[in-house]
Amino acid sequence: MMMTYQRFKEGAPRRIMAALGPIFLEALDRMPNYPAFRRAIVMLNDADRGCFAKAARRYARVCSPGERELLKGILLLTDFAHVADEIAGGEAYGNMTRCGGDFREALAACVVNAGW
Repeated sequence: MMMTYQRFKEGAPRRIMAALGPIFLEALDRMPNYPAFRRAIVMLNDADRGCFAKAARRYARVCSPGERELLKGILLLTDFAHVADEIAGGEAYGNMTRCGGDFREALAACVVNAGW
C-alpha cells in the first residue's frame, strides 16, 4: 500500500526535516501533498541561496546510515537528486538496504512520488 502524504509527514521524515531546520519542518507540516511539499522546498531553497541543499549537506555528515538513506530519498522527492548523488559520492541509490521499517517505507514513498 502506498504511503499517504499524511502518514509520510507524521513519520520518519519528520525527524529529518526537523534536523534540517524549522522552516523545512514547517513546509512538511503545512503542505497538503507531495507535489506541494516539493514546490515549497524548492521555493525555500531559491529564496535563501541554497539553504535546503546546504542544510542537507551538513546533516548528511552527522546522521545515521538509515537517516542518510531517507535524506537522499527526500532530496530525490524535492528535485535535489544531484545533492543526494553528491553526498553519496556518486552512489546515491546503491545502499538503500541500510534503512528499514518506517525509514524504508518513507524512502519508497519518496521514490514513488518523485514526479518524474
